Amino acid sequence: MRLLVGPKGLFVSTLLACGVFAGLALAEVTVIVDADKEIGPVNKGVFGNNLIAYDPLTYEDWTDVPYYGYMDHGAGIWDPSRRSPVPEVIGLSREAGISSLRFPGGCGVHHYDWKKAVGKEREHFLFGVDEFLAVCEATGVEPVMTVSYFTGDEQDAADLVAYLNLKPTAAISARSSAWAQARIDNGHAAPYGVRYFEIGNEVWHGDHRQVREVGPEAYAERYLKYYEAMKRFDPDILIGAVLLDREWNEKVLDRIGDKVDFGILHIYPAPPGSPRRIETMEPREIFRITLMESVPVQERSIGEALEILEEKAGRPVPLAITEFNAAFLQDKPVPYRHALGTALVNAELIRIFLKPENRVLMAHYWQFCNSYWGMVRSRCDYMDPEADVSYAKRPNYYVYEFYQKYFGDILVGAEVLADASGVDGSLSQNAEDMSAELPGNGPLISVTASRQDRRRVCIMVVNKDMERTCPVRFEIKNFAGADKAVLRTLRGPRVDATNEDDPGEVTVETKTLAVRGGRFDEELAPHSFTVVEVVTSRAEKADLRKKDRKKNRE
Repeated sequence: MRLLVGPKGLFVSTLLACGVFAGLALAEVTVIVDADKEIGPVNKGVFGNNLIAYDPLTYEDWTDVPYYGYMDHGAGIWDPSRRSPVPEVIGLSREAGISSLRFPGGCGVHHYDWKKAVGKEREHFLFGVDEFLAVCEATGVEPVMTVSYFTGDEQDAADLVAYLNLKPTAAISARSSAWAQARIDNGHAAPYGVRYFEIGNEVWHGDHRQVREVGPEAYAERYLKYYEAMKRFDPDILIGAVLLDREWNEKVLDRIGDKVDFGILHIYPAPPGSPRRIETMEPREIFRITLMESVPVQERSIGEALEILEEKAGRPVPLAITEFNAAFLQDKPVPYRHALGTALVNAELIRIFLKPENRVLMAHYWQFCNSYWGMVRSRCDYMDPEADVSYAKRPNYYVYEFYQKYFGDILVGAEVLADASGVDGSLSQNAEDMSAELPGNGPLISVTASRQDRRRVCIMVVNKDMERTCPVRFEIKNFAGADKAVLRTLRGPRVDATNEDDPGEVTVETKTLAVRGGRFDEELAPHSFTVVEVVTSRAEKADLRKKDRKKNRE
């Protein structure tokens, strides 16, 4: 990043890649988008999500009888009585533009025995391996399989590869042939062709039962056994290694070297401290710290992990962010994980994942449906076969929906200029690298922009100011004929507003503005996320005619 003092007292923040960010603590802001400055294709892989089908032994008293209900239903996406996906939830996943799904998810994988989750005579694990892949096929998304580090061994992991990807005639051993045949017997003749596997989930903290922790050396040794066994059955699969911090990453990668196809990070920004401390904090301060201090720290961790991966593997290796969200675990005074402010945090994280220099192969929001973190929730008991179940969108869902419906295919350059008049106060420490140069506590915005077929320019804008409206002038360069901007803003009366009790508290407001000479002005609401769609009337009319012709043919 370069910070320059330009003419008329303007601070200029220029990013060389992706045209994203300005966190300028100033009163007047100009966003300039250059539709001709192509940064690269939009990586749809960052719009992944998690489905859960835990073994409840991880979390419940494992000496008692565990409760299997939510896992048999995939937390609401699967109907075990009909043995099919729930259509409404599948529809919501498509509207959200989900590109890949990770399974079985999280620390519940520690005691997950995949061999209990296949076959026709199961009492539990009714949303198992084949059912998960049926959901992936129904939604047209890429599956990602997490292999248990604590349950089974490398041969069990290799058997999973055989079950998923081999034909009996192409199997390399009697054992692999038997598992390939088992898949056919279970109703899926063709190999699934699953490409992505990760070895373990957050293994450093043990298995929540008897193993208190796992060291990096032990993980690396076991990882290599899994890597060799699984690749022997299918050399085309891609296998990821769990990363954490510099010390862990260096010790793991010193041992596995180039035997890694992607590194795995989990990103959960939040203020430091326990959930109890967060309960006592002022909400605006919670989200200010998270957005301005914690999120930039997470981005720096991405860069550090990439450097170590390249050094140890001898080549550039991408990252998979197989879990991300804000780390709000409490329920009082409100569940902040479902608040408007957390939607802003996740919008910021997606902006970071889209930057080409961060080499993010894919990213997975934690997690899609119901349970503790779901971005959609059922309005009644989804496990009741007699219930008329409907589903509600939480604020985090709209971040995905905005990107799916409006963001284009090509990232284009964007920069933010901020008028230096009216600077006052002091900027939060560690907010990017600008605390020394840019004192102040005014409007703080970030942007990322895209283009679609030269018919549409889209700008994603987060206003991180907790209290004040941000006056913005938008200037669109090299986009002839632009005459209309449609703004859709996710906003609420407070940054901690949720839709848990009142479905209308966090809403999407739409406004249409005229564009003249490539410019238009708007005041962005505090703590808001806005998608700005700039179009030409000529292109819009052509699109309508195209839709009419398609409708007439149908």
